[in-house]
Amino acid sequence: MIPNKSNFKFQELTPITGVKPYVIRFWETEFEDIAPVVSDSGQRLYARKDVEAIFKIKKLLFDEKMTIQEAKIAIKSREFNIESKSVAADETDLGQSIEHPVLKETLINSLKLIKEIKTKRNW
Repeated sequence: MIPNKSNFKFQELTPITGVKPYVIRFWETEFEDIAPVVSDSGQRLYARKDVEAIFKIKKLLFDEKMTIQEAKIAIKSREFNIESKSVAADETDLGQSIEHPVLKETLINSLKLIKEIKTKRNW
């Protein structure tokens, strides 16, 4: 349970999330969802959304046994409301329906990776 606060100090994260400090620092470099601000005194302050992101990442990596790359894709696909279970589109179908080139390429690569993961894990 996350305490009812708007900002959290770095030292407060481990007792709240159960994630070691060095892991949180590493995740900051890997996941855009964790973006602490630095106060005038040089202290890292984490917003509630950062703490929620740590819980989400912890669940994906530890409980669902995803790799960091898989977790990044899962987070992005959920951000765009794309469920891997309901993605039945072929890459060519997707390419015809998406106009934005960067989004199109990201989604095509994500679909390929999801298919690969599903095959490896027998989903």
